Amino acid sequence: MEEKINVLFYKKDDLEKNLANLEEQFSRISTLRIVSFLVGIIFCALGVSDGINAFLWVGLLMLGIFLYLVKMHGIIATRTEIAKSKQLVINRYISRYSDDWRDFDEDGKEFLGENDTVASDIDLLGKNSLYQMISVCHTKAGKRILADAMKKLDYTEDLANRQEAIKELMDNVDFLVEYEAAGVRLEKQKKKFDVDEFTSYCCNKAQGVLPKWVEALAVIVPIVQLAIIVLVLIGMLNYGAIILGFIIVLGFSWLMRPITDAVIAPVYGVSYVAEDYYAMLKQIDKKEFESKLLNKMKNNISGEAGAIKAFAKLSQISQAYNVSFNPLIHQILSGFILWDFQLARIVRKWKMVYGHNTAESFKVIGELEMLMSLSVVGIVRETSWAQINKNAPEGKVKFDCVDMYHPLLKPETVVANSATLSNGITIITGSNMSGKTTFLRTMAINLALSYMGAPVCAKSITSDYMKIFTSMRIADDVANGISTFYAEILRIKAMADYKNSHKVPMLCMIDEIFKGTNSADRIVGAKEVIRRLSGGKNSMTIVSTHDFELCDIKDTDNNSATNYHFEEYYEDDVLKFDYKIKDGRCTTTNAKAILRMAGFNV
Repeated sequence: MEEKINVLFYKKDDLEKNLANLEEQFSRISTLRIVSFLVGIIFCALGVSDGINAFLWVGLLMLGIFLYLVKMHGIIATRTEIAKSKQLVINRYISRYSDDWRDFDEDGKEFLGENDTVASDIDLLGKNSLYQMISVCHTKAGKRILADAMKKLDYTEDLANRQEAIKELMDNVDFLVEYEAAGVRLEKQKKKFDVDEFTSYCCNKAQGVLPKWVEALAVIVPIVQLAIIVLVLIGMLNYGAIILGFIIVLGFSWLMRPITDAVIAPVYGVSYVAEDYYAMLKQIDKKEFESKLLNKMKNNISGEAGAIKAFAKLSQISQAYNVSFNPLIHQILSGFILWDFQLARIVRKWKMVYGHNTAESFKVIGELEMLMSLSVVGIVRETSWAQINKNAPEGKVKFDCVDMYHPLLKPETVVANSATLSNGITIITGSNMSGKTTFLRTMAINLALSYMGAPVCAKSITSDYMKIFTSMRIADDVANGISTFYAEILRIKAMADYKNSHKVPMLCMIDEIFKGTNSADRIVGAKEVIRRLSGGKNSMTIVSTHDFELCDIKDTDNNSATNYHFEEYYEDDVLKFDYKIKDGRCTTTNAKAILRMAGFNV
């Protein structure tokens, strides 16, 4: 991790120097451009008015220099924009080493649905979430694919290939910066472009089709118009024939605009962002990958009918369509060669050749952004690779971790823990603020990372695959008359229903069980619920609680619960925590001490 951050700081310094140089060049060229234009105009005017050819030649030379400087001015502006995008990306990486990432705008909250309780409970999506820290997605597809991966958390047969791809990306920081910088420039585009709408257009065979008579006229009319011009030139027709033909064809072109626009308009919409998508795809194409998954992505966008050529053609089509914004030229071309018909034919052919692959390219870009985001964890944190077993031996599930810590806490202050948990019941007790809930979330978020193929924040994690269920952040629903207690019951009922209907092992993590009701009912209800969830060999139930009565609970197979605890200590009468998990049950409380910390005299 230290090596990577040193590289990033070096790149940041190098970029800042480059930016300063580019801005100096930009300012100098701006000044020279104005001077060359003024001098050129003055000398041309003097040369014409006084008849001095030398002045005229000097003026023309200065105007030539002016045109060259205009071109250079644009090149420097583009280089500056690219450098600023890279600088932004690098600064975001550096922010992830501290808590500054919490100020990032994108947190994935818009992807959280009512039933995405796990993603909310363990901070995968939403404010101060894993998504907010690691996302490098700048396309709509990328954001959606990353959020979906965080919500599903299913075991994927492609896990090894995904890990291989993420590992390769972690070792290619230059590529990550270049690619994301292109994404940054894409997202800055102000023109509206609906990816889903365009994808639908590309895949829908019924759209973008021209009637055969339109295709025929697009060929016949220019030939007829050319023949009329030739006949006029050789004296067989008078010039009125050209004018009459022009008027008829122009009028016909106007009448047929709805037909041609229906074909052209959807493709023209993407032209605003074609160059930026092209830049992202070129980054993939020119990179030599080793992993199977990344090479598969590369192959999907390359080739004669690949998305790279498709977006290059789109740029050309958009330039041709820009003729429409010059009324004079557009009307002349329409009157002689049915310009919109010609453009519609080009677009139809583009769709036939490139449409499907172009639609797929948005998915490729999104999937790569997702993999890049998951690689961020391994760049900004000390990580390892979890060993996830799809099938637990004899149906018994197990989780083992060494020095596991939470990825969203500051690396310099976070406390790592080691533990071995097995199927059945695990009860975690401890005083307030001692670390019980954080341990549950640390375990869950690292399992989530491992299921997605990302590196985990631990020296090692070995676990059987378990479907994760959580009951942590419970909120009431006043509108529907649901109390906090009842909301928690509904959450836990969903766990029980899954256990009864599925054979896939499950992990149930319940924080402060039934804290929304009185102690007598809480203990009776908690014992019954925990027993039901933990019976059998395919279930691991972990419960944090202040109720020591739960420490003696046994599951339906009469196996006793395993107990762990967190505790506080005092240093010069100051309450402190070491946040280390320990064997056995807790024997201390600290509610009064915390009240005194808050200023209450108890």
